[in-house]
Amino acid sequence: MTKDYDINDLGINFQTNYYSLYGNANYRILKSTKYFNSFNLNLNAFTQFQKETGFVQGNNFNLNVNINNKKNHYFGLGINANPLENNDFYEPRAENRYVIIPSRVGAWFYFSSNYNYKFAFDFNPSYANFNEEGRNSYGFSMGPRYRFSDKFLLNFNFNFLRQNNNKGFVDSIDNDGNSTTPNAIIFANRNVFTYSNTLSGKYAVNSTMTFNLSVRHYWSFAENKNFLALDNKGRLNDFTNYTTNKNSNFTSWNVDLSYTWWFAPGSQISVLYRNNAANFSRTINSDFGSNVTNLLNNDALNHTFSISMRYFIDYNQVKK
Repeated sequence: MTKDYDINDLGINFQTNYYSLYGNANYRILKSTKYFNSFNLNLNAFTQFQKETGFVQGNNFNLNVNINNKKNHYFGLGINANPLENNDFYEPRAENRYVIIPSRVGAWFYFSSNYNYKFAFDFNPSYANFNEEGRNSYGFSMGPRYRFSDKFLLNFNFNFLRQNNNKGFVDSIDNDGNSTTPNAIIFANRNVFTYSNTLSGKYAVNSTMTFNLSVRHYWSFAENKNFLALDNKGRLNDFTNYTTNKNSNFTSWNVDLSYTWWFAPGSQISVLYRNNAANFSRTINSDFGSNVTNLLNNDALNHTFSISMRYFIDYNQVKK
């Protein structure tokens, strides 16, 4: 795929101007055993090269095991590694510039209990360590779900991710007052925290009428510790001449409450209430409660109410 590729030709493509190599192998059992309903082992590997330079811009090695036991509980674990340094041509936001991402190795585990029980629980921790002093990430997701009856189900999910000493673009400046020389590309060394809470529910009045609820709160903030300048070889060096506040604090809120009635084959009436809000600032307030309150008091809180009807007309029936 060349750099001249038109992104509209085949739909959305997030990367162009590369070629890649990919391979995978897997093993699985086809019949249940004394301990397992299913068992599979997967090995995946790929390497991606920037077309013009031949530099590695992506590589990954993944080994994972997925198990379903005789009680219909699911388990999985894996190792995920980038054994080579990556050359990221996108994060610098400038043509023909790249930043080197150090190699990393990570691991993850998941457990999902049998959804046939009234109460079920999902848990998924992960950890990754980069080949750079103090740079790592860890997180987890957890989600209880409870089926009160055959008609009513609630599901909650919490996600947390912390990225220590993450490096990211913050600005491009004219550092030497000379318009003929390239701008200095500034990165920040920062800790990034991300939280998300999701509540979903479904109540079935009968086989044709349902109420659905979806609530999501997302919060991510990055506090910059120091600034770095990108050199022409993709390395980051200390840069003390930059003092602009580039901290980031982003929160969003979404609520969808809907009623659906299938009143005839292929025919549906839907009633939807939705509210949503988003807020971005350079000031970080680490108090969770006040962040939610400030978001819901935000003038950007939008309310939407809609009613739609879809009616299916069978031409063959009308023709008779």
